[in-house]
Amino acid sequence: MPNTKPKTSPGPRGLSRKVLAEAAIELMEAAGEAGFTLRKLGARVGCDPMSILYHFKSKEGLFRAMADQLEAQIRPAPEDQPWRGRLRHLADQYRSLALRFPHSFRLMQRFPHTGIADYGHVEMVHRALKEAGIADRDIPGICLGWYTCITGLAMGEVGGLIRPATDEDALEIDQLPDASYPLLKRLLPRYRDLAPNAVHALTIELLLDGIVVHAAASSDAGA
Repeated sequence: MPNTKPKTSPGPRGLSRKVLAEAAIELMEAAGEAGFTLRKLGARVGCDPMSILYHFKSKEGLFRAMADQLEAQIRPAPEDQPWRGRLRHLADQYRSLALRFPHSFRLMQRFPHTGIADYGHVEMVHRALKEAGIADRDIPGICLGWYTCITGLAMGEVGGLIRPATDEDALEIDQLPDASYPLLKRLLPRYRDLAPNAVHALTIELLLDGIVVHAAASSDAGA
């Protein structure tokens, strides 16, 4: 049986994958991706870039390991929770992770699977979807769609898309013709009072409701 444990043994200078991934996340949060280089990471941990490549083969390999290091910080909900509670818990933890690591979190959208830490969460999502009544043929697509939605929702918040309307936004909307944008202008006060955490919670419930509807429709079609 193949060994699925991540490589943690030290390489050159006694540095392990885990130590390097943690240091890389710290650098990413401090410098952003535009300012992130293997040379800077090497200076941060006291080694040359080739020592880093010894572990990860490429910069992209390092990015995948960084994303998996973030995944390792997510704790699954108790298995005795209903499937909706487990999926909601996972979505909430992704949001929390994005707020804590806004620059590094972007890496989690680059890989369908980040590594060993990610597989456990994916298995939980599979079980939850199965309990919801989703057919096996639909689970992979819905699973990937679920991850795309919850990571995209979190990125929308840290990127500034999900936020209350500013004074500048309000002024621009106020200047629009009333006849062409009646709903937008009427809803402006609600946009100004918008709470990102409420947007997150409502969107997750809509996604979960959609899973229920799809499961029921598939069951009826197969009956």
